Amino acid sequence: MSAPPLPPVLATLDPEATHREVEELLLAAGWSRCGAGDWAIALASPDGELAARISPFDPVGPFTARLYDLAAPSDPVPRLLAHRRLAGGGDLQVMERLTEAPPKEAEAFLESLSRPDPALAPLAEVVRHVHDAALRELPWCGPLDTNPSNVMRAADGHLVLIDPFYADGPNLYAMAERSPDLFVATIPEHQRRFLTEIPLTESGPWPAAERNTLRERLEQADRRRVPAQQLMAEAAAADVDGWGFGWLEGRATEERPPWGYSRLLAGAVAAAQVAIDLDTGGGEVLDRCPRLAAQQHVTEGWAPNAARARERLGPRGVIVHEVAPGARIPVEDGTADLVTSRHPVAPDWPEIARVLAPGGEYLGQHVGPASAFELIEHFIGPTTAAQRRGRHPEDEAEGARAAGLEIVELRTARLRMEFFDVGAVVWILRKCVWWVPDFSVERYSEELLAMDALIRREGSFVAHSTRHLLRARA
Repeated sequence: MSAPPLPPVLATLDPEATHREVEELLLAAGWSRCGAGDWAIALASPDGELAARISPFDPVGPFTARLYDLAAPSDPVPRLLAHRRLAGGGDLQVMERLTEAPPKEAEAFLESLSRPDPALAPLAEVVRHVHDAALRELPWCGPLDTNPSNVMRAADGHLVLIDPFYADGPNLYAMAERSPDLFVATIPEHQRRFLTEIPLTESGPWPAAERNTLRERLEQADRRRVPAQQLMAEAAAADVDGWGFGWLEGRATEERPPWGYSRLLAGAVAAAQVAIDLDTGGGEVLDRCPRLAAQQHVTEGWAPNAARARERLGPRGVIVHEVAPGARIPVEDGTADLVTSRHPVAPDWPEIARVLAPGGEYLGQHVGPASAFELIEHFIGPTTAAQRRGRHPEDEAEGARAAGLEIVELRTARLRMEFFDVGAVVWILRKCVWWVPDFSVERYSEELLAMDALIRREGSFVAHSTRHLLRARA
């Protein structure tokens, strides 16, 4: 029986298509989901004659396709119309659509194959030959899968063998979790980019948090394989404008303070008539608030950030003031019922007190004393007691009181920071220029290479930031 023709839609696949793009293309062409297993999903063609098996990550897919090709003359395998390796380690197989075989018939077929029965001897020989190759070439190829569900019925009624080879998933993923550096050295990144996206329909569920953790650990291990000079060069060329830290995703982490400043800010500005956000950066934090004050002002002293703030917040009616450091807050005395700031450079308490109306409030999350000093001292050496005392919450609270404000709340937190590659360190020092004021990759190349060696040896560089939440009332 001849196989149906390959649908034209598959001829339009981009050579670098991923499993996601293949699924989207087929669904748009009228294909529909008809099944899912641990490693792949299946889509049926609109006429029901074909099935597409799409896997995000399947090391054994090429061996299964080789079996189908080599055993095709003996007819006990599906008719394979197309096989394609997908970008990131995925696999696409398009074949005639099959139906389930009665369990007893499937078991009898497998037993005949194992003897082997003369009629199935050619298939048995091809299975053995391809499986031997898979065992040689794949670190985690398992034994033959003798599950009766791997025997199905073709459209003309005869039985066929499908998917007899499989990766030893438990050991493969256990090694990825236990020894990520060895794992990434064994399977190149381009062959396992989507290994956390397999469906696990039968063995799951696989919690999203665990998937994300594994993905981050492998990304970090991949970066440890990149030479230090390349990591530093990439970070030296990356954009550091604004007040977002998305570039560090997966490369560095920092604990969040327990009070949830973004939530507190959103509630405060939504209830305010006239509010001003000091040192807003590019407006990233304020823009996350669903509703802003009836009259919302922001200040920013660095021109590139001010431009970003205008672009981001201007459409929301926010008035952006570009002011020099230490300049007056550009609103009239006693006109603001709320002043806010996340990580102000230096809170100017007399100015804050001047613009607040009676009963108006200040809400700020400030950087505390000796924040990230483990990292800073790696580059500049030991700091003084006075430097370590700077930005102390009690000193700032006293400054607010001296300006006539009442302290309503003062909370502190010490938070763990981790840097997983030296590029992350270069980027953060370029962004937070006050940490190491004369920083450049060239000037501190010796310290950076020592940092790189430490991270490769210990897995990360650990520092601690300090924060305090300060509320005050006029």
